[in-house]
Amino acid sequence: MWTRSKCYILIGILTMMLLASCQPFSQQQEKNNNQLTVLTVEFSSGAPIPNLYLTVTDVKTGNVVADAIGSEEGEATFSQLKAGREYAIAATTLENSTTNNGYTTIEHFTFDTAKPYYRLQTHFSRDEQELGIPVVMQKPELPHGCEITSLTAVLNYYGLQVSKLELADNYLPKQQIYAEGDQRFGPNPHKAFAGNPRDKANGMYVFAAPIVQAAEAVIADKQADLRVTNSSNSTQEELLQLVREGVPVVVWVTLDLSEPKTSASRGWIYEGTTTVRDAYMNLHAVVLTGHLGDKVVVMDPLKGYVTYNVDQFFKSYRELGKQAVAVHK
Repeated sequence: MWTRSKCYILIGILTMMLLASCQPFSQQQEKNNNQLTVLTVEFSSGAPIPNLYLTVTDVKTGNVVADAIGSEEGEATFSQLKAGREYAIAATTLENSTTNNGYTTIEHFTFDTAKPYYRLQTHFSRDEQELGIPVVMQKPELPHGCEITSLTAVLNYYGLQVSKLELADNYLPKQQIYAEGDQRFGPNPHKAFAGNPRDKANGMYVFAAPIVQAAEAVIADKQADLRVTNSSNSTQEELLQLVREGVPVVVWVTLDLSEPKTSASRGWIYEGTTTVRDAYMNLHAVVLTGHLGDKVVVMDPLKGYVTYNVDQFFKSYRELGKQAVAVHK
């Protein structure tokens, strides 16, 4: 015979089972909404620092609510945080976390589900095979100025105080694109920038040789102890060896390493020729700063520091005609 108390227990169990069956989606949704990705970067350069040990502590209770070791890209993801709660996030090396005799970066923040990404600046140094190239962004002034902005970052790395606008306006060889009827005419981008990097509507791009020319001119004017080489047609290993030797390299690839996209309608006839050349629509230039295993690290003037698969990066480099510029001490 079932007693009344046993019936109540059975009803309670069935109710819990029914509620549990409704949990997976809502719990997963809450987990996603409460997810925070932390990027640890070097304070001086903004470059990602890999493999740091991170802890997140509830400031009110003093309890560590989550910990993780950052990835090779410097990222760690936490999913146990509560909106509106104040936390302290700490980053150190795994060794320091046990010996407590090393440097630790600590910052306080209030978790906001609308801001699922947190950039934590630390004073840890990057791998010795990576170069601390400063982050210089091309926008808003130079919507088509990735090449000259990348050169600016390299020159700044060597202590040459020059701005992207000074280089773009005074040193970069430029030549306008013009139309006659339905046909466009303009410079060979191996000789001059087609249009103006300031011009969002009509600016196009430039290849390595004019960037070398701009670098040589500013180095001479500023009497800097630097030299520049056109490293186009170098092999993958040759470019990586330059970085290992402490030489940053401006490399032409496509945006996000996607397949090269061209447009006939945006193309033009190069000066002194009669053939219409299609225009690249996703050409980009970045600074190669390091090599970590199967990854390369670049300073992207649209994004800051980014890591890419080494094979995909150099595949894009080859597809864009193997254009590169190195600046040496």
